[in-house]
Amino acid sequence: MEQLRNAAKKVHQSRFFPLLVFGLLGLIALSGLILNNTLILSVDTLFHFNRFYDTAEQIKNGTYNYFQMNYGFSQTGRIVNALYGPAIAYLCGLILYLSYNWIVFEIAISMFAMLVAAFAMYWLCRVNNVKRDYAIIIGGLYMTGSSVFGWVSTQQFTGFGAAFVPFFFIGVTLMLRRLKIPVIGISVGMAILMQTHILSSLIAFSAAVPMIIVSLILTKNKWQMIRDGIITSVLTLALTINVWGVMLSIFKNNYLIPTFPNLEMQFNTVSFEAYSLQTIAKPMELLIFLYVTYYIITRWKRLDYVFRTIGSVAVFFFVLSTNALPWERLQFDFPKLTTLIQFPKRFVVIPFVLFFLLLGMILSTDKNALTLKPLHYPSRVFTMVLLFFVYALNMETNFQSMNVGISQTVAMKQSIEAQLPVNHAFSYDKKFNRTYKQDFESHNKTYLIQDIIKTTPDYLPSNVAVNEANYYQVHPYRNNHIQLIKHNFKIKGGYTKKVNKDGSMTITWRNHHSKTTRYRVTVVKYAATKLVLNGKKVKPVNISKVGAITVNAKPGKNVLKVSYRTGLGMDVIFLVTVVSWMGVICYVIIKRFKNKKSNQ
Repeated sequence: MEQLRNAAKKVHQSRFFPLLVFGLLGLIALSGLILNNTLILSVDTLFHFNRFYDTAEQIKNGTYNYFQMNYGFSQTGRIVNALYGPAIAYLCGLILYLSYNWIVFEIAISMFAMLVAAFAMYWLCRVNNVKRDYAIIIGGLYMTGSSVFGWVSTQQFTGFGAAFVPFFFIGVTLMLRRLKIPVIGISVGMAILMQTHILSSLIAFSAAVPMIIVSLILTKNKWQMIRDGIITSVLTLALTINVWGVMLSIFKNNYLIPTFPNLEMQFNTVSFEAYSLQTIAKPMELLIFLYVTYYIITRWKRLDYVFRTIGSVAVFFFVLSTNALPWERLQFDFPKLTTLIQFPKRFVVIPFVLFFLLLGMILSTDKNALTLKPLHYPSRVFTMVLLFFVYALNMETNFQSMNVGISQTVAMKQSIEAQLPVNHAFSYDKKFNRTYKQDFESHNKTYLIQDIIKTTPDYLPSNVAVNEANYYQVHPYRNNHIQLIKHNFKIKGGYTKKVNKDGSMTITWRNHHSKTTRYRVTVVKYAATKLVLNGKKVKPVNISKVGAITVNAKPGKNVLKVSYRTGLGMDVIFLVTVVSWMGVICYVIIKRFKNKKSNQ
């Protein structure tokens, strides 16, 4: 018995114990997918699957193109990854390339997101003096919490962004404690977020602003902080120039279709409605938020400035994410909010990170927190049991939300007649004489991409300026389906698309008429898209509201080559990005080596 106790103590004290705990929690969370050998097909699944499939095929075939979607999104040549987390798109593409099928990929990528979230939160807690055991518990709560688990259960990419948010706050909270900016920590944290999810980075930065102001007011070395702030900003811009530089170039020269305007923002907030309590913030998570808020209010004078600042930011963003704000009125006065923010629930990622961090800080410093204080029984065991109870109830809610998606895809595997559980999605399984089971389980990942298509029009080029006022008059979803997806099957023989080694795409078809005829080709054109038809550079005779081109095709075989002109400016952008990351990595390695040597 003594040997067993010593062995358990050794495991508990080992450096790998947090990984063991987080790995087991991840397996429990994903057990529904693993045991049913299925995936969840939800609101954004097909959009992100197409993004990652494109980069996976680029890696597989060596046909790299940072801009054009030559494999995903029906090979329309549209731009998505360059505007939406380019670095994470290639990382996920690599994981997809190494995965046997889509089921394995979804399980692997979900485990990856949860482990990143757990370790990021664990590290954030440890930096802020949270005791090791509590830091592990908080990391486990965060990885299975609603903000991160939104990726697992519904494939909303804000969940993926939430996994990386704690990395940014490691540097920010260090700054708040030391009143000195950790240049590398904040720069790399923000750069990782921007390379993953732009909106999450903007929300995280807005939450950091009050902490920056407090630090600047309290520090005795104001000019040094201002200087370090400028250096941090420049370094962050250099590490992310491939994101914002490309965005500026594309948005400047094109009309792009934005995300759909959410005209009912008040229904996508933290509230006591069933949907919110199951997916946005669960009852036990709300109790943690309210408990920490109560703790801050009742002990305000006894708390230090670090706790007060973090707590104030957490409470502010919590209110911002709820229906306590008149979102219906706000969207009427500021209609841009319907496309820029879309869902106020996105602000809740900040309360999840900061309230969970504060809970860890409370448990580490206040022996009477979460205990039976009225009974004079400040037991640590009771606290652990209570936290386990919180985790168990959270997981039960997670299982309930996942079971809906699992049952839908299990039904799809059993019958080709099953209804697609996704809006604006169309099935072409019968056309290709395949089943949903083959789509999910086959080693050939092209099946799913070809057979189930969602007509998400985000970032498609348009011949008119599209905004929240005229979005529904343009009909982006319908026109995308009719002009860029369905149209491929309308012409006799269809369009054949081949990706070339230089990253361009060649489209061939036959004009069965005896004279030159106009053909709407299922590919889109941006300002920098180059079209070469039958060996000659051409301009389309028409570009539709979703960017579909029409060209004059000669009788017989026609060959259209589609490429994206990058130019010297883009080469400089990519060079600066690569050199900046290499410089930071080398600096960190050299610094750690010097520190290790000096400590010997």
